[in-house]
Amino acid sequence: MSTHPSPQQQPPHGFGPPMYLPPPPPPAVEGPPPQMLGNQGARLAARFLDGVFMLLAWLLVAGVVTVLQNVLEAPERVEVLIGFVGYGLLGLALLCYEPVMIWERGATLGKRICGLRVARVGDGEDLSFGRAWLRWFTSFLMGFVPFLGLLDGLWCLWDKPFQQCLHDKAADSVVLTTKLAGE
Repeated sequence: MSTHPSPQQQPPHGFGPPMYLPPPPPPAVEGPPPQMLGNQGARLAARFLDGVFMLLAWLLVAGVVTVLQNVLEAPERVEVLIGFVGYGLLGLALLCYEPVMIWERGATLGKRICGLRVARVGDGEDLSFGRAWLRWFTSFLMGFVPFLGLLDGLWCLWDKPFQQCLHDKAADSVVLTTKLAGE
């Protein structure tokens, strides 16, 4: 008796020439539809506006500190204390500005003006404070590494499917438009 099947016999299950199976479909990606994604021009404009607001805050505090130091005829150590407190509070405010605004309002002032908001990728809900802080802190840290800060900001130009920057990927966030086409 032969162990090879004849042409009329089928080989036992699991043996024989391999059959071509089509690749499995890609997994369903949960996230916003493409028309809800914030465009890169609006994102850049929002970042610019936020930078202008931070600069104005710095100039305001610098002006107030300078006036207080010059108007008060106080010893030099009081002038130093005024500068330390003023610039310390400003630094704290600038460090908290983006994560707190995104956590509380879903967007910074610049993003709101440009019709953008930051949300979680999977369900579009607002970010928790932890995610908002992680998003900001990741971007902040990347700014200290040569070219990585620039790469972070440009990443959304080629990222698919959600046009995320690297700091968005770290926090599992996405930038959405609040105004759909035709509105």
